[in-house]
Amino acid sequence: YDACRMIRERVPEAQMGQPNDFGLFLSDEDPKKGIWLEAGKALDYYMLRNGDTLEYKKKQRPLKIRMLDGTVKTVMVDDSKTVCDILMTICARIGITNYDEYSLVREVLEEKKEEVTGTLKRDKTLMRDEKKMEKLKQIGR
Repeated sequence: YDACRMIRERVPEAQMGQPNDFGLFLSDEDPKKGIWLEAGKALDYYMLRNGDTLEYKKKQRPLKIRMLDGTVKTVMVDDSKTVCDILMTICARIGITNYDEYSLVREVLEEKKEEVTGTLKRDKTLMRDEKKMEKLKQIGR
């Protein structure tokens, strides 16, 4: 990544940490949008325009995960990866081998309606279906 190398050479603050821990992030006005630029692609590939904001930032960050039993674990994740890759990393670090049976959801606390990132939860579709079946059984009686 020539652009990252040039940033590290010219900006003293950018020389902290390992070069592979940093990347370029194309940010958006909406904080939920934006993309990480891939290291192997040229900047021309992204069709950047005047006014676009590129950030040189650390890819690794801690993510708190609430487990099914209610315990909270902190795992370092690479923000530049896809959600599928992040989920595989989380499962590998906490010892879950069947990662395809799990998913990540944002937990919304009822009291505060505040979002907490990255909660590992069981799919509630089955529980919802079970409740519907119970109602149908009661109606049939």
